[in-house]
Amino acid sequence: MKKFKVGISFVFVIILCFMFKNFLLLLNYLFALILHELAHLFVAISRGYKLKQARLDMFGLSISLNEKILENDSFAINIAGPLFNLVLCLVCMSLYWLIPQSQNVLNYFCLSNFVLAIFNLLPIYPLDGGKIFRSLIKSDKAYKNLDLIIRTTFSVAFLILFVMSCFKKINFFYLIMVLFFVTSKPKTTPTLTLLKPSKEKNFNKVVLLKVSETNTIFELLKQIKAKNYTIFYCNTLKNPYIDEDMLINYSISYPLETELINLKFPY
Repeated sequence: MKKFKVGISFVFVIILCFMFKNFLLLLNYLFALILHELAHLFVAISRGYKLKQARLDMFGLSISLNEKILENDSFAINIAGPLFNLVLCLVCMSLYWLIPQSQNVLNYFCLSNFVLAIFNLLPIYPLDGGKIFRSLIKSDKAYKNLDLIIRTTFSVAFLILFVMSCFKKINFFYLIMVLFFVTSKPKTTPTLTLLKPSKEKNFNKVVLLKVSETNTIFELLKQIKAKNYTIFYCNTLKNPYIDEDMLINYSISYPLETELINLKFPY
């Protein structure tokens, strides 16, 4: 798996910048964005997490970690990016005061950091504010209802702004924001009924199934039968055998969509 990927949406941003001849703004935005994500990564690494993949797209350099973020670490990791952007804004403003001429050089950079910080603090997934908001709301039903209200409010507000812009100078940014709020819904984690460890089951036979390292925990759990004891085999893993008990333990410690290659062996 590649450690770094560039999404198609970011290529779209570059094309727009060339079209409107504002490549300098893109460079400042990209630099602020990278610093934003590095702040997330720095806090995550300081708490023992490892980088899985970094992906650059329209709304950020998204970083995936090898492990599920624990609830105790979630707030610190998610707030690190916007907080660092605000600190950089303060640094820029301090330089404005000390060296007035620096405003001509740092103006775009300061603006990019401010916009990134405020935008990412919006309580909408997959933004940092949305992840923080999700961690504070314990009830799934309450979270879904609140998320729908917030998402609908922002969508309507930006749609009104877009319609108003059509009477003067059309601003497609408002329309892009509407699409973002409508399409970027929270990811749903697959769920299964609770499985019992093998020692509490009476099974008729042992079944050996060959799987791929890209299979997820959820995909393996679905193949467990009530009267069989299932052992999964993947020859590309350090520990090629995963039995039912190991798999159930992994399902408790990792998100169900985690691929086998990202599990730590032995359990």
